[in-house]
Parts: sequence; structure tokens; C-alpha cells
Amino acid sequence: MPRRAKSTAPPSAPLRIEIVDLETFIAVASLGSFSAAARQLNITQPSVSGRIQRLEASLGAKLLVRTTRKVEPTRRGMLLRAEADRTLAGLRGLVDQFRRDAAASRNRVVVAATQMVAATMLPDVLRSHRERYPGVDVQLRDLRHKDAVQAVATGDADLGVIHFDGTDKRFRALPLRNEPIVLVVPPGHPLARSRRATLDEMAAFPLMMLEQYDGMKTRIAAEVARHRLALKPAHSAGNLMTLMGMVDAGMGILLLPRVMARHSLQAGHVMVEIEGITFRRTFSLVMLRDAKPNLVVRRFCRHLRQALSDRL
Repeated sequence: MPRRAKSTAPPSAPLRIEIVDLETFIAVASLGSFSAAARQLNITQPSVSGRIQRLEASLGAKLLVRTTRKVEPTRRGMLLRAEADRTLAGLRGLVDQFRRDAAASRNRVVVAATQMVAATMLPDVLRSHRERYPGVDVQLRDLRHKDAVQAVATGDADLGVIHFDGTDKRFRALPLRNEPIVLVVPPGHPLARSRRATLDEMAAFPLMMLEQYDGMKTRIAAEVARHRLALKPAHSAGNLMTLMGMVDAGMGILLLPRVMARHSLQAGHVMVEIEGITFRRTFSLVMLRDAKPNLVVRRFCRHLRQALSDRL
């Protein structure tokens, strides 16, 4: 096939037109008078003349002519006015939208949280916040742990309510809630009768947990090894409903923070306290380290801290 000839058209010259000059031209063309345009724009008549001259020089075209009665656009002036009207109307609409969005964002708080935190710890917080600040729109995004972290990192969320181990230096975290870890077992399970279990008794069964609990799993494994025991192979999953199904199928016992276990108990599941050693999961308010939250976000953070501390 023959090669396509390369385009030799010169690149478009940059537009060196000031928006204020276009607005001045439209005012003169609409009113038919330099003096009337000056009054409308609240500037002097020489300033109007200077802007028109600058615009004509930039375009290399005569745009306005004086008749015996008024100022009228030339043929090229009429072409420019039609295009400028469309362009500036679109630009004004976009600027207005930006300003409306900015005004709305000043009264909006976006919170990223893991799904179980969103379902168990935050509904009462959001309700009481709305009662106190009815004009503020709080948007809750329930996400997987890594996605909640990413939402805070990119600025898609103002803050996160998540477990945070403090290793990522992009963020600063304020602990909100320190929840003890408990077990969830199916009805009829050997641990269900006493509702308490020692580490030895726990280690007799496969321990299942959410995928993001790897740090806790490491600590539990270390404690089990210190007692000369060993963990049995077990499953993990990113979704709590999946793990609950595994509990029902007799595939193991489930570790959860107490607040989540209480919320998730169903079909006769039993919550079992762990004796002899305490495992905890800390949930924190997480923000970008260099974030400068506005007043609405700061008020929400204060309310969040107070509401959750009241439940400890």
C-alpha cells in the first residue's frame, strides 16, 4: 500500500485573545455605543476603545464601524459575535457549575469505611450528626479495606474510618474505637455452651477471618506457637457473608471484633469470649497527612470521635 503523505499544514497559532476584550466587544455590538458599553461594564470609554483596538489588532480584522447614528459590527464582527456569544455562554455555564459544586462541597463530607464498619459503627453516628447539622450532606462509601484506603489517598473521600496499622506515612490516624476480638460459632458447636474459650480450645478448630486481618492472624499464630500449639489450616474471605456461610457449613470458627459479631449474629450463631489473652482491633479516623479539612469536615470529625467514645 502506498504510504500516506504526511500533513504539511502548519500548527494552529495560539489564540491571544483576552476574554474581557471579547466581553467588551459583545457589549459594544449589542448596545451600539462605546459610552453605553462603558456604563454597563463600569469602566471608562477610553478603556472600552482600548480593548476593542487590542482585539482588532490580535485578529487582524476590523470589527466595528461607526455610522451616523450608532456603532455596528462589520461582517467579520458579526461572525465573531455569534461565535463569542456561544463560547462565552458555554464558559459561563461551566464556571457557574464549578461554583455550585464548590459551594456544595463546603457542605459535604465524604466518608470511606469498610463494609462492616459502615453497617455497625456508623449508622447511629450519621443519624445524630444529621440531627445536629441538618444542612450537611454526609456521603458514606462502604468499600473493601484497600479501596477505602485508596479513596482517602486520592481525595475521593475526606476521611476514612478503618483499621490502620500506621505504616503508611501518607496518612495520619486518630484511634476511635478499640474493639476486643471474639469468636462466632454455629449453634451446637462445642464452644457454644460455655460461651468462653481459652487459647488452647480455640486452636483446636480452624480460625477463619476477613482477608484484611492478616496482622491479627500473625499475632494469634505467634501466641499459639508460644503455647506449643499450632493453628489448623483455615479459610479467609473478603466478604463477611461468605465467612458466615463457612461457619454454618462447619468449616471453622470465625474471629470478629465484638461490635461486628453482635451485629452479624444470625440463625442461632453464638458469640464466644476469648479467655486468658486479649486480641483487639483498633479502628481509626484516617486522613491524608497534609490534609487541611474545612470547618464542616472538622465538625464531623469531632462528632464522630464523641459519638464513638460514648459507646466505649
